[in-house]
Amino acid sequence: MIRVFYRVLFVLFVIAGALRSSAQSTDVAAWVVDSELSESTITEDGEDIAFDFDERVGWGLSLNRYWTKSFSTEVAVQKYGAELTVNDFKAGDLDVTSLTLMGQWHFRRDTRFSPFIGAGIARIGGEFHFVDIVDDPEPEEISLESEVTWTAAFGADINLNPHWAITGEMKFVPWDAREKGGEQIDAVEVDPATFAAGVRFRF
Repeated sequence: MIRVFYRVLFVLFVIAGALRSSAQSTDVAAWVVDSELSESTITEDGEDIAFDFDERVGWGLSLNRYWTKSFSTEVAVQKYGAELTVNDFKAGDLDVTSLTLMGQWHFRRDTRFSPFIGAGIARIGGEFHFVDIVDDPEPEEISLESEVTWTAAFGADINLNPHWAITGEMKFVPWDAREKGGEQIDAVEVDPATFAAGVRFRF
């Protein structure tokens, strides 16, 4: 998967280089990020184990380079989390970090309302902090396996002036979380969908 990551990165920059024009510009954005994580149930030794998440708000940053009036490439990081409940018992807290690289297509960029769609690759991982109910008041932390996967997004900008815009986006990154070095069979389906709102500055 790492080779796929670098190949897609190379292809995106080749496309971007071929599309260079006088429409070049760059923007940076800061985001408030909410998420929706998948609930799932597994059966072990004949007993159902239900995983449920109580999501909490996180943050994100992005850098977007426009190569034409409509096409851009964006690199973005998001950090968010959730409280994990297993069969109605609080098991601990999940912290998620995702890094995405996308090609984006923007529509009606010269108007007040400009929607966009995007697709690309993501690297996603995180940590899990167990609740220790026995002796140690500090939660035990384990690292989760990072995974290279695909991502897709859509959203819209509300342009306030040539430099500032309010923006919103929905992004999906498939992910089965498992302990670093653990077996895939032990993975928990998380598949985060994020909903973000932010402010862009163009220069």
